[in-house]
Amino acid sequence: MIKTIALAHRKAGLSHEEFCKYWEEQHGPLAARLVPRLRRYVQNHYIEVPGYKYEGDGIVEMWYDDLEAYQEFMTYIRSGEGKILAADTLNFADMSNSRLWIVEEHVIKEYE
Repeated sequence: MIKTIALAHRKAGLSHEEFCKYWEEQHGPLAARLVPRLRRYVQNHYIEVPGYKYEGDGIVEMWYDDLEAYQEFMTYIRSGEGKILAADTLNFADMSNSRLWIVEEHVIKEYE
C-alpha cells in the first residue's frame, strides 16, 4: 500500500475556516467519489495552538494499493473527466506551492 501526502494552501481571499469548510464539505466528497482506485482519503485540518504557526492550511493523504493505482490517478486527473476535480481545487486551494510525497507506510505501533 502506498499513499500520497500533500501540503495544501488556501486560495487568496479565503479564511482558514472557509477553506476547511469547502475542502471537507464540497471537494472531499467529490474526490472520494471520482478518484479511481482510491482506497482511503484523509484530510488533516490544523488546530489552533497558541504560539504555533503552520506552513499551509492542511495536509491531504490519499491511499492506493500500489504505484500502478497512483499512476492511474495521475492519468485520470489529466483527462477530460479528471479536469472536473482539478478545476474544483481552484475554488478553494492554491496548490502552486504544495509539496507532494509518495510514500510507503511502515506502521511501528498500531492503535491499542
